[in-house]
Amino acid sequence: MGWWIAALTMVAGCWLGVLWPLCVILFAVLCCRRWRGRLLLLGLAFMAGVMQLQWGIGQQLPDALEGEVLPFEARVVALPQTVHEYRFGRWRWRQALLLEVSGNDAWPGVHRVRVNYYDPPQPVRAGERARIVVKLKAGRGQFNATGADLARRDLAQGIHARGSIRQWHRLSQGRGFLRWREQLSASLAARLQNSPVGASVVPALIVGDRSRLTPQQWQVFQATGAAHLLAISGLHIALVAGLAGWLGRWCLMPLCQRLVPALQRYTLQQLAWCPAMLAAVGYSAMAGFSLPTLRAVTMLAVVAISSCLRQPFSLWRSLAMALCVVLLVFPLSALSESLWLSFGAVAAIGWLAMGQGSRRLIVLLPAVMSVLGAVLFEQWSLSAPLANIVLIPLYSFLVIPLALCGALADCSVLLHGAATGIELSAWLMEELADTLVLPGLLLPGAWAGTCLMVAVAMLMMPGLPFPRRLLPLFLIPWLAQRPAPLPVGEWELTVFDVGQGLALAVRTREHLLLYDTGASWPGGSMAASIVVPWLNRFGLVPDRIVVSHGDNDHAGGLRAILPMMAESRAVLSGEPERVAGSTPCHAGQQWLWDGVRFRVLWPRQGDGNARGNDASCVLHIEGRSLSLLLPGDITRESEYPLLGQWPQSDLVVLAHHGSRSSTSAAFLRDTSPQWAVASAGYRHHFGHPHAQVLERLRASGVTVLRTDESGMIVFRRGDADNVPLITKWRQSHARPWHKPAGWRFW
Repeated sequence: MGWWIAALTMVAGCWLGVLWPLCVILFAVLCCRRWRGRLLLLGLAFMAGVMQLQWGIGQQLPDALEGEVLPFEARVVALPQTVHEYRFGRWRWRQALLLEVSGNDAWPGVHRVRVNYYDPPQPVRAGERARIVVKLKAGRGQFNATGADLARRDLAQGIHARGSIRQWHRLSQGRGFLRWREQLSASLAARLQNSPVGASVVPALIVGDRSRLTPQQWQVFQATGAAHLLAISGLHIALVAGLAGWLGRWCLMPLCQRLVPALQRYTLQQLAWCPAMLAAVGYSAMAGFSLPTLRAVTMLAVVAISSCLRQPFSLWRSLAMALCVVLLVFPLSALSESLWLSFGAVAAIGWLAMGQGSRRLIVLLPAVMSVLGAVLFEQWSLSAPLANIVLIPLYSFLVIPLALCGALADCSVLLHGAATGIELSAWLMEELADTLVLPGLLLPGAWAGTCLMVAVAMLMMPGLPFPRRLLPLFLIPWLAQRPAPLPVGEWELTVFDVGQGLALAVRTREHLLLYDTGASWPGGSMAASIVVPWLNRFGLVPDRIVVSHGDNDHAGGLRAILPMMAESRAVLSGEPERVAGSTPCHAGQQWLWDGVRFRVLWPRQGDGNARGNDASCVLHIEGRSLSLLLPGDITRESEYPLLGQWPQSDLVVLAHHGSRSSTSAAFLRDTSPQWAVASAGYRHHFGHPHAQVLERLRASGVTVLRTDESGMIVFRRGDADNVPLITKWRQSHARPWHKPAGWRFW
């Protein structure tokens, strides 16, 4: 228990980053003599966690260098990822690089930076050294109730900034082990060119190179809850170590004992740890010593040392010791969800594997993987349990061993055997992918997912009648996530932080409207990563979708949301010819939901002059106490025909993200808003919202809310004095890594 308390105390320090718990512990030390030594150790563990967090935050890009273009000397320290993507009206090549940069007085020291290099004159290779000029910015990302926390992820992975390459002058060619990994990946793909899926997946399984996975292939793995098989992690390391240990125990080590009599003082089980650890370290090296593999190797090393020293083996004790060692070596990995999900899965499976529970693993494993998929990828999948029942044994005992042996022995027969197993798995996943989403089913968050996994484990445990009676208690946090119903006649606006784009939701008591869906790209969209998980998190299904017009930053994510809607539910658009499956939106359309009136103001029916931005579907929403105007991307040319007819609106979402081509002074006089929301990308080169528009709004006394500064914004009427409640997600839910470094007491 002492190991667990020390580890969790260090974790608490990393996550909280505040000093008041340390004061509480020190006060307890002064008041309690009996437990003074243990409490002092807890204080030291907590202080270590806080210091590691502050040190990690201090390594991040300083605020003064945001947006600056700086020269560095750089070295490529990971396999480059090459992407062919559609960007700003044309197809472009992009290389995603992880660099180690140094040699700048403005930002001294050595830093890890993830950058994009658009349309390089020649491909950048692994291990290459160069003199570069890069424009830097913090790893800020989008900030919503759902979706990835990029700032925390970068901090956990030791990435100090992001940027885009402006100049690249090669100093030396790539060489060494990293270059060998890149060449091995290319060689494996060339050998398996007749197997499209095998050529993409085998390099991912051997050297961790997932750059050849197509968006469609990645989506299929995600849809079936099998994406965890593509990331070299603890499962893969444990498998390779287990196979090597089994072969060493029954084949290699008996021979070594005969050749070297001194080894007979050790048992075969102890000696088997030598090939097992060598295999684990070797596989981790082939994967580039990524953090998940290093954590797995560390955990195996702790178990191996415990076994070789003939210490009593305990799963819980070994897990606690491994966790402490991992946190001492990689302290900021406490911020990584993958660490906790891995330890949680191992603990749940190991718990059941003791005694009679081993017979129930075939039931537990798919259940655990289904919950893990819901937490990691924020979607429920009916196919996940069945897919994992088949795919985990297939990859564990056939695909990965054949692929590793084929790569190390340079044997095409073994590689094609692995590719055959992968093709079989791809066929199975495509057949199961249709059962991707369960609309209306609550999606567990991290805490609720943990409760759910504990509940499942307790259900499977034999001989525990009393905790089984408490099983529903663990589901309360999961079931309590549905939003509270709104009063009749009131609405709630949620403006998602989707970067340079627009996606928002308007909720009434019994209905939900989505207005625009954010941008899309090959293999994903803002709707799939943010909007759909938000809907699933609260068990919501849209009753209607309004897509203002056909531009990608407004309509790109529609395809991800349509499977959640019933066929009878409508999709309106100002440009139905550009938005597949939609019907025309025109002035005069209106409907009433729960005492809230929705009315379309623009475009006028039969007006063939409206094109592009000016064809946007303009929607006015009027509740009992507050009104809302959604103008899409209309310009002044569409504002002027309605002058004198614009309804007064308490809140206006700025047209075209706050572009100077919209939101005229005459428009503001007609609508008389009190608040305005600008949905724009952080430090985007378009520069939205424009300074002229902001000055015009300030002169009119309008309070401006911005997603690039505040993240997701929630706006609704308050219960007292009709004062609106405005939730700025970045301010209200910020963690220490979202703010400048500094010691905080509270």
